[in-house]
Amino acid sequence: MVSKMKRLPTLAKVALLLLVLLLLLAATLLLIFLVPRRRTAPLPPAAAPPAPADNCSSDRAVAFDFSPFLVQYRGGCVHRMDGTARVPAGVDAATGVVSKDVVIDHATGLGARMYLPPAEGKGGGRKEKQKDLPVVVFFHGGAFVIMTPFEPKYHDYLNVLVARARVVAVSVDYRLAPEHPLPAAYDDSWAALNWAVKNAGAGPEPWLRDRGNLSRLFLAGDSAGANIAHNMAMRAGDVNWSGLEGGAGVLGVLLLDPYFWGKRPVGAETTDPATRRRYEATWSFVCGGRYGIDDPLINPLAAPAWALRRLACGRVAVTTSGLDDFEARGEAYAAALNGSGWRGEVVRYETAGERHVYFLDQPGSPKSARELAFAAAYLSRG
Repeated sequence: MVSKMKRLPTLAKVALLLLVLLLLLAATLLLIFLVPRRRTAPLPPAAAPPAPADNCSSDRAVAFDFSPFLVQYRGGCVHRMDGTARVPAGVDAATGVVSKDVVIDHATGLGARMYLPPAEGKGGGRKEKQKDLPVVVFFHGGAFVIMTPFEPKYHDYLNVLVARARVVAVSVDYRLAPEHPLPAAYDDSWAALNWAVKNAGAGPEPWLRDRGNLSRLFLAGDSAGANIAHNMAMRAGDVNWSGLEGGAGVLGVLLLDPYFWGKRPVGAETTDPATRRRYEATWSFVCGGRYGIDDPLINPLAAPAWALRRLACGRVAVTTSGLDDFEARGEAYAAALNGSGWRGEVVRYETAGERHVYFLDQPGSPKSARELAFAAAYLSRG
């Protein structure tokens, strides 16, 4: 009995100590939750892969595979795999060329990127309002389905070409298939060409009005753009069309690796049935089935000689690349034009061992530099 009485103070001390500890813990918790604290912004979550810009993620049943350019899904969504990058207009540090974007038709969204070379000589050299520069209307390639004038490869190419050739250029932003099947690209290009001609005459656009020499008008383009350039010259000479604004004429056409095709092989063109079926199918895709593979729009060799003689320009330059599927038809086109009785001059330029429009993908190569020098000399020639 006595031993139990002695242990009571010790137990009380332990209980008291535990009570004190509990009170301290409660006070600490009150400080944590009730006292205002300076909060820092939480770290952002790990970046998720960006959703496709075309919002095709929920529409994966393929209607038409035009790889490596685009895929169209059955719901109508189009996923472009290339040609969607964009660089702003401005002053190019390497060449001094100035560019700007213009709207040609608000209703259709037709526009263009324009390029003006720097003044020659120290202190400006020439007077800024002297109408001394050839006018080049340029049509980009991309199989009628991808690319724009604002894409880095085309923007860089035009900067260098304009600087070397000393021309004022209008690079046309025509509508693309399949959302706008042919002839939308042809109609847009025709409207842009007439806009350029009108402004180079007496229109409000100062670069064309004050610097452009309309007697030195050129059409130029690569691949599908070369196809457009040819067809614009044909349209200008067609009696079924009204001709160019003010009766203007085209001095020359520059076709860089033109996109022409046809049902039957010509020259050394591939005879592989699968390849030929693929080109026929993609042409039908871009024109919505409106034109056959031997329509003169895609196969100028199908046009009779009298039709080729209507080509409304004084000279044509055709470049081809040795490993290009379209090389043989480009050569045959030049030969057919020469043999048609057309009174202009045909110039050929061939690059061996290179693929289709290699100069866009390899701008720093010696072959690209030589082809660019040829193109610049052709456009700057009076």
